[in-house]
Amino acid sequence: MFLGACLDVGLPLTLLEEMVERLGLDGVELRMERAKRGGLAGVRFSVFRDGRPVEGAGSEGASHRRLSTIQSMIEESGLSAGVVERASALFRRLGEAEAQVHGVGLEEVHFHEVGADDSIVDLVGAAVALEHFGPARVSSSTVVVGSGTVSTRHGVMPVPAPATALLLEGIPITSGGASGELTTPTGAVIVREFVDEFEPSATAAPRRIENYGVGLGSRELADRPNALRLQRTTPLASGAGPWRQVAVLECQVDDATGEAIGYAVESLLEAGALDVFTTAVQMKKSRPGVAITVICRPEHSSELAERLLLETGSLGCRRTVVDRLEAERSISTVLTPFGEVRLKQATISGRSLGAAPEYEDVRRIASEQGVPFRDIYRAALRAAH
Repeated sequence: MFLGACLDVGLPLTLLEEMVERLGLDGVELRMERAKRGGLAGVRFSVFRDGRPVEGAGSEGASHRRLSTIQSMIEESGLSAGVVERASALFRRLGEAEAQVHGVGLEEVHFHEVGADDSIVDLVGAAVALEHFGPARVSSSTVVVGSGTVSTRHGVMPVPAPATALLLEGIPITSGGASGELTTPTGAVIVREFVDEFEPSATAAPRRIENYGVGLGSRELADRPNALRLQRTTPLASGAGPWRQVAVLECQVDDATGEAIGYAVESLLEAGALDVFTTAVQMKKSRPGVAITVICRPEHSSELAERLLLETGSLGCRRTVVDRLEAERSISTVLTPFGEVRLKQATISGRSLGAAPEYEDVRRIASEQGVPFRDIYRAALRAAH
């Protein structure tokens, strides 16, 4: 449904077809058609193998693969560095959820539904779509998961299924008053990895809709359209630019090692913090200490505050919700003599604030090719200009 909505918004089908070829999914064919669900028109995106529709683990000819196999397919595909990184992160997050649910190691995870051809197309295709559109941020309404039970390879499970529930921890959900499964692990991991903020429509920041698309599911639902709506919007700036609310978490510690503080910073960033920084402070009784400041979306503040206390041993932290002026950001890819490098660009009120090569890309190329970091960094800036 997500890719159907992306296609309706303007994602070229040829990008997904090229992706299938690069992944080596022989015999797989992609189809899109205009259709209706519950009277709502949109795009139905389908995956076929050898002329037959592929619908997860139960379909004829479906392939079930280990996480390592899928990761190798992605890494050897020749897709852009950004797509490889995002697609790998999606499957790694899924693998971690499945491993926790089944009580096994990550290397033992054997995907069934999510290892089938259609799910691989859905998740790698989602990474392709995100790179194509290059949004500054992705927001979502409350996730509708449904209710009741669902049949899986492991038997009848409550809705949301265990892996879906784990992936949606800390994310606002509702049953929507509907029975059946309305959010799958595939959809849940896209939400978990790509969505920056969850906005109830009544409190959403003002914005202008540029265009929107509708992706249709395979089933007809009794009481609502089986559809996902995707909107491309532009924030409406007031004054100097768009203001967003962020939460600021703060605490001081004087009994943690430098290594523990460094790990806490890394852990908080991996968990979704927008920024984390430390400041040397002098605490009571003249003890030297460290102040840790975490900037995050308000809806993530409880989860991150708990992690902050667990990692530092602090007995409490403060939270302040403030307005932050944010530049509009976009990601593009430039070709340098050393390979492709993603470039972050920022503007405010239509005026450029400059561009910066993505650190992870530059670091990876420098490590792989034995080239000085600054040479790759400068080459990326030259390519941008």
